[in-house]
Amino acid sequence: MIHFFLTFGKDASNSPFGQALRDLKVEHKIFSDRISFRYHYRIWLLLVGWPKLGLFALKSAWHSLLLSNPHPDAVVVGSHLEALVFGLVRRILLRRKPRIYLLGFIYTRRQNPILDILRRFYFGRVFALVDGIICFSGLEITRYRILFPYAQNLFKYIPYGLYINGYEENFATCGNSAPDAPVFSAGRSGRDYQTLFEVFNLIDHPLHVVCDSEIALAGCVSTPNITVLKNCYDDCYVEELRNAAIVVVPLAVSDISAGQMVLVQAMAYCKPLVVTQTPTIEDYLINGINALLIPRGDSVAMQSAIERLLSDKELASRLAKNAFHSYETKHCMRAFVGNIIDAVKISSP
Repeated sequence: MIHFFLTFGKDASNSPFGQALRDLKVEHKIFSDRISFRYHYRIWLLLVGWPKLGLFALKSAWHSLLLSNPHPDAVVVGSHLEALVFGLVRRILLRRKPRIYLLGFIYTRRQNPILDILRRFYFGRVFALVDGIICFSGLEITRYRILFPYAQNLFKYIPYGLYINGYEENFATCGNSAPDAPVFSAGRSGRDYQTLFEVFNLIDHPLHVVCDSEIALAGCVSTPNITVLKNCYDDCYVEELRNAAIVVVPLAVSDISAGQMVLVQAMAYCKPLVVTQTPTIEDYLINGINALLIPRGDSVAMQSAIERLLSDKELASRLAKNAFHSYETKHCMRAFVGNIIDAVKISSP
């Protein structure tokens, strides 16, 4: 029996995640609530987002570890705060079970050395309370085993995946975007929008960027062909992605997971991709096979790749179709859930 804790809806038992668990015949129970982490200012996250998540974790731990029958063999949580709460409750109950797994861990270093030391100390205490940590890139496993040597046996890599409703229909329209369809980019974490904007100051083609972070957009010089969408979520976001000619994921970081959500979405919508080549991206994309990969911060290479895909429809269609097949086999919800289950079983004693 595995318990999962999801924060995207009040009742996630009939969600695609829950359906995938049933299809795979996994004995499970889902605890869920809707907790939004969309914020313009980090103070909102500290004063509202994290307290809501902490309360959800306490309630969930109470029902999962104390009231449920049978008790779970393992629990899978999605944040370090939940892992901390569950680990402390398990310790208070003087139990060795259930095993606790933290899904989707990402650690970013801080420029302030004291703050960085305090954060590493905190995560060290969290890791002492869990039985496995699942990450979305192979490089991170190597990096975290060095940063946290006392927890090096806890880390496990699986490919990131997500659900795209009706993604099968997207294959029929691969490479059929309108001549004036915009190039699309999105995200806030680890982005190199300065290089992207620099390129589109030279390319006479529309660019739509979905980003609500002033920090991520700092230093960007805009021109009339660039549109920044700061309140574009859900259906609005999907419409932008669906109508795009190309999806560009410009990255400024190379040592942590960044950009996977957008590039996996682009795969599912059968879009040709231009992505900054980093070790974490190489787990997902192969240059010339399902994307064009470019060096970090190289505006000349980025411009060349974008112009090449805009002019060479055959190449764009081939890359998009290969990316779509990658999504279908490695990153769809069924594959993602299956990989989580395998990671939990492999890490079992």
